[in-house]
Amino acid sequence: MKKFALVLSGGAAKGYAHIGVIKALEKHGLKPDLIVGTSMGALVGGLYATGKSVQELEELALKIKGIGYFSLFSTLFKGNLLNINKVKKLLKSNLGEITHDDCKIKFVSVSTELNTGKEKHFSSGKVYDSVMASISIPGVFPSITIDGNTYCDGGALNNLPEDVARELLPEAVIVSVDVIGDYAKQYEKGHIKMMDTLLNATTLMTSNVVKNKPVFADLRMVISQPSISQADFSNKAATKSIKKGEIIAENHIEEILNLLGAKDGIVKRTRKKST
Repeated sequence: MKKFALVLSGGAAKGYAHIGVIKALEKHGLKPDLIVGTSMGALVGGLYATGKSVQELEELALKIKGIGYFSLFSTLFKGNLLNINKVKKLLKSNLGEITHDDCKIKFVSVSTELNTGKEKHFSSGKVYDSVMASISIPGVFPSITIDGNTYCDGGALNNLPEDVARELLPEAVIVSVDVIGDYAKQYEKGHIKMMDTLLNATTLMTSNVVKNKPVFADLRMVISQPSISQADFSNKAATKSIKKGEIIAENHIEEILNLLGAKDGIVKRTRKKST
């Protein structure tokens, strides 16, 4: 069977759908040789790559009932709307001192280096650091400094890093998961207007970057979730998003198996976008 790379996009709470995708893949005995993730995709992918089971991922999703809380102190003195100490503590307790070399599955997280304006692909060092660097939405979550360099959300430059996976495993079958899709279906309207504005502006930029880049995946699954807000980390939204991801992935299992050469009658590799 051919090697298999899984690419997971950013999308905040919509990114819980990645857990459902992984759940469907596991049902059919499919585990990637490489996971490349941005933002929420890096968070889910990083935890899974270190050896967390799907059940553990679901349990962790339900523990995060709120990604953070509005903090005037953080807004005025740290430059971000939310204090996410709860998430940091949860990730630290689950990732601890685990390094990329310790991962059960090769894992790469994508971040944006603010000092240079370039993409940063973390493939070494502590997984906790690389995940935190990838999920730092500008103005919403705090940026992180590693070795003197400041990093923010990888979605600022590459929200669906199919090209990174293709470069690392040129001959592998690449399946990507985009939980944002069409920006017109994702407009947010919540209780904190400033956060809505930041999320909408960020989503518009990231979705257009994805739309205007070449498709490097053999199969791209777009999981549209207009009824789930990126800021809604409630148990209800998490459960709904996980289920949505599982259903969409199940719909494409036959195609994935064919691409991997896991069944008779292997189809010719075609790079396509699927919803």
